[in-house]
This record gives sequence, C-alpha cells and structure tokens, in this order.
Amino acid sequence: MTIKSITSLGVDVSKSSVTCHILTQYPIGGLKTYWQKTRTKVNSLFPTYHSSPKPKSNQKSAFDFADYVTENKPDLAILEPTGNHYSRLWAQILESLGIKILWVGHIELRRYRGGKNLPNKSDAADALAMAAYAVDQENYLESGELNDRQFLMHRPMQINQLRELVQQLEHLNRVQSPIINYTRQMLAWQFPEKAHSKTESTKTGNVPPLWGWLAQRESEVHSPSYKLITRKYQKSIAIQLGLEIDPIVRLHADWLCDIDIEEQRLEVDLKALVNDPEFKIYNQVFEKFSFGLRIRARLLSRIYPFEAFLTNGKQLIEREVREVKKKEVTREHGKSVVKFLPGDVKRVKRNRSRDAFKLRLGMGTVLEQSGDKLVEKGSGSALCRMTFWQYVITKIEIDNRLPDNPIGEEIAVYKETLKSKVDASGKQLLNGKHLQNKLMSKVANVLFRELSRAIAVHEQ
Repeated sequence: MTIKSITSLGVDVSKSSVTCHILTQYPIGGLKTYWQKTRTKVNSLFPTYHSSPKPKSNQKSAFDFADYVTENKPDLAILEPTGNHYSRLWAQILESLGIKILWVGHIELRRYRGGKNLPNKSDAADALAMAAYAVDQENYLESGELNDRQFLMHRPMQINQLRELVQQLEHLNRVQSPIINYTRQMLAWQFPEKAHSKTESTKTGNVPPLWGWLAQRESEVHSPSYKLITRKYQKSIAIQLGLEIDPIVRLHADWLCDIDIEEQRLEVDLKALVNDPEFKIYNQVFEKFSFGLRIRARLLSRIYPFEAFLTNGKQLIEREVREVKKKEVTREHGKSVVKFLPGDVKRVKRNRSRDAFKLRLGMGTVLEQSGDKLVEKGSGSALCRMTFWQYVITKIEIDNRLPDNPIGEEIAVYKETLKSKVDASGKQLLNGKHLQNKLMSKVANVLFRELSRAIAVHEQ
C-alpha cells in the first residue's frame, strides 16, 4: 500500500465515544493551516459516535459509525491504544468491515501532534493527527510503502489474552484491599486474636482459612485449619464479653473467598499462557532473575516480540559528536525540575533500542514544559515500573534473596558499589528512592542485555 493510494481514517477513542476524520492525502499547507480552516466544521468533518447515545438527542450511535465507515471505505484506520476496553468495540466494528487497523503509540502521537502545532486535549485535533499520520511522507519508506516501524507491532492472540488476565488480576487485587482492611478493623473487637493474622489458601480449590471460617464455608477450608480457628474463637475475649461476629463481616469474608477462587482460576489460565512454547526463550531469561508468574506475564505483555525493539535484528546504536550539557535536577512541589547548563563537546553513544525497551516498561522519563521550567516525568507502563520497584525491595534490598547465579552476583555487586559512595563526612550519598531507582534501572538494563543475547543465539 503506497502513499498515493491510501484513504486514511483517524479514530480518536474516548470513554464512550469516538471522533473521526478522513484524509486521502496530506493537507497542502500543513496540518495547522488545515485545522484552522476546518475546525469550525467539526460536526460535519469530525463526526462523533457514541456507544450509548442519550435518549431524545441527536447523538450518533455505533451503528451510524459502521455506516460512516462503509460509506467512506477507508483503506486503513489509525487508532491509539486507549485501554483494551474503550477501543475494543470500535476496533471490532472496523475488523468486521474488513478495515485494516494500525496502532500508534501514545508518546509518538503526542510528539507528532505537538510537532504539527495542533491543539492539545481536542478530540477532533487528535483524529486529524491520526488520519494524517498514515499519509505523511515521514512515515513511509523510500519505496513508497508504509514504514511498519512507525506503528505498534501487531500483538499475537496469546499476548492479548495475557494482558487481559493481568488486568483482571490487578483489578481483583485492588478490589479486595479495602474489603480486607474493613474486615480486619471489625475483627479488632469481634475476634481480636485473629484480626491481623496472615491467611492464605495453600491448595487449589480451597479458600483462605480465616475468610472461609468467617463465611462458614467449611467444605472449602483445610479441615485442621478450620478446627484450629474454631477452638481459638471459643477462647476469644470477644466471646467472654458477649461480642458476636457481625453479619457484614461474614458477607465481606464471603466476597474475599469468591475473589480468591477467581484468582486461582485466572492464575491457572495465566500459567498455561506464560509457559507456551512461544515464550520459551523469554522464560529462560526470566528464570535467571527468579521472576514469579505474575511478573513474567506483565513483562511479556509489554515486550513481546522483543524483535520490535531491534533494527534488522540488531540494536540501534547511534553515535554523534555534540555538546553534553550538565543536567541539574531539583525537587519542587513533589516534581523533578530539570535545568541544563553549558557542558563539554563529547562523542556520545545512544542505544535507541534499549531506551525504547525501558520506556515501554515504565523505566523511561520524558521532559515536559511547565511554564518556564522543564519537568521530568516517568513514562511508560506504571504497572511494570511498580513491578521493578517490588523486585528491588523484596529481592535486592533484602540480603541473600537474589538468585545464586552470575546475574544475581552482578546486581549484588552493583548495589554494594552504590552504597559505598559516601561524602567527606562518610554519609552515604544514595538512599531511599534514589538508590531504588538506580537498582530498578540496572535490572531493566541487564534484562535487555540478556534478552538480546538469547534472541541472537536463537536466530543463529
């Protein structure tokens, strides 16, 4: 498909609607000029369709969207991955009509829109930017074909399923936290001896003993554990004072049992997907870090296929001679403010493949203008960033938790090197979050290196 033959449909996905625009060529005079001429005709040139139109209104529905696509017959549609759920309905409609879908990353689209001087926080402007993205010569090869590297690679079905399962497990984890907190608060006077005790199911099909006992689901609790809790309750101070288990506590416990059973079911499905032969090389690398099941699933859902970060099977490393300005970072109102000072001219090497890899995993940063200051913000998957942080505090900061292999030794030595840096008074220079961020970055760098080596060996 060449630039001369494309009809491009830009689709900006919102919570319950989409805004669209059609282009058959890149606008003469540029996007800013085109936008200024067309923004007054938003209703006709940038139609909006709603998944649930308000009654007695003129809002267009998803059926009208299908008619619009059928009438205009675009060759392809450009979408931004705004959550699996918000975009799923509209993507399904496009696929059912035989329209090819290409996905543009959040960061790439934001930079593209900003470079074209289009307004921010405008659904119509976003739809225009996406439609133009597919007919812009910058996104084509010299042969006139679309450059696939300018778009997100198509994810295989297993990865989509992985992402869905990971999201469901994270949702259940968030849901149960306030339920557990409230239940423990109530138990502080209704069954104080077990109010803050740890309770986990140890066998598939069973529920956590305390929650199962409170919910009176005896058949789903390990029998000795159920009897032990019963004996303990009979001796509780609450019994002596005439305090009983409130029905709302039993209701909350019942919910927690159902959540635990559902988590078990999802983890069975998750384990089968993660252990698919397609991911054998990745699992061999993950094993070196002693990553657990959920961590592996989170990482796979973001970095597969790893070849997407490479260029012709190799890392993209750029070398250039330029002024390397000194970077001064300060904290103001909880934000990292960056100032650049004059520096020396040096030969600089940038590993673009590794940078893209880290950015995808939430380990990258972007600079955004805020008034007259540059504010440094974390970018990429917040969930993966949290995963690296959890790995640091549970595996690295606690001695003897790292795997007994060369990678574990390398990370341990790096940690000690960071901690050995002190000022003139002997005070450790790196502490807390600063130290943790350094260790998180180290883990991401080593993971990229090991995956690069493993993929290279596999392809030989």
